[in-house]
Amino acid sequence: SRTALHPSLTQIRTDPAPIRGLKGVRADCHIRLRAGGRTVQEDAGEAQFTETGVSGPAAFDVSRAVSEAGDAKMELEIDFLRDYTSEEVLAHLQNRVKTAPELPASELLTGSVHNRLGRMLIKYADVEAAAPLSALSERELRTVAAACKRFKLPVRGTEGFANAQVTAGGIRTSEFDPRTLESRLCPRLFACGEVLDIDGDCGGYNLQWAWSSGVLAGHLGK
Repeated sequence: SRTALHPSLTQIRTDPAPIRGLKGVRADCHIRLRAGGRTVQEDAGEAQFTETGVSGPAAFDVSRAVSEAGDAKMELEIDFLRDYTSEEVLAHLQNRVKTAPELPASELLTGSVHNRLGRMLIKYADVEAAAPLSALSERELRTVAAACKRFKLPVRGTEGFANAQVTAGGIRTSEFDPRTLESRLCPRLFACGEVLDIDGDCGGYNLQWAWSSGVLAGHLGK
C-alpha cells in the first residue's frame, strides 16, 4: 500500500499583490507556514520572490506541508532580519531617523535589506514613502519593524508536480526491510528512491537517498 502523493520542493504560490515588483529578489530569512494561528512548519535560509510567490530553499522545504494542506487557509510569515530581535530592529530604525532625518521614508531600510524589498516593506507598513524620516512617528517605526520581522503572505498553493523537484509519499516504508529494501510482503521484490515514502529537504538529500538506496537494493536484489 502507499501513502498519498504530493509535490514537494516546489515554489509556493501566494497572493501576488504584496510582492509585485520583487521578481528575482533574494533574501536570507526565516519562513513560518501558519494555519489557524499555529505554526505548521518552518525553515530558514534563502528565499527568492517570483511573479506568483516564493521560491528558493527556505520555501521549498515547507512546500510539502502546503501540498498536504489542500484547501486549508494558510499564510507565510517571513522574518527578513532573523539574526536580530524586534527590539534591536526598532532601535536600528530609531537610530536611522536620528542620523539621517531628511532622507525619505522609502530609504529607511536601505542597507538592511534589498532596496526593492525595503520599499515594499515600507508600503506594506502603510508609511508614506516620500515623507522625511524625521516625520515618522514611533508607532510607524514599530509598524515597519514588525513588517520586517513578521511579513505575512496569504498562501494559494504550490506550483504542483510539473515544477516539483521531489514527490512526497509513496509505498509505505514499514512494508520493506530497511537493511535490504526487500518487501516484507513479497519476497525478492526490492524498492528504492522515490518509489518509497521518503523525501528530504534541499541540499542533495534526495539525490543521496536515490543513489544509496539504489545501490543497496540493486546489490542485494541480484
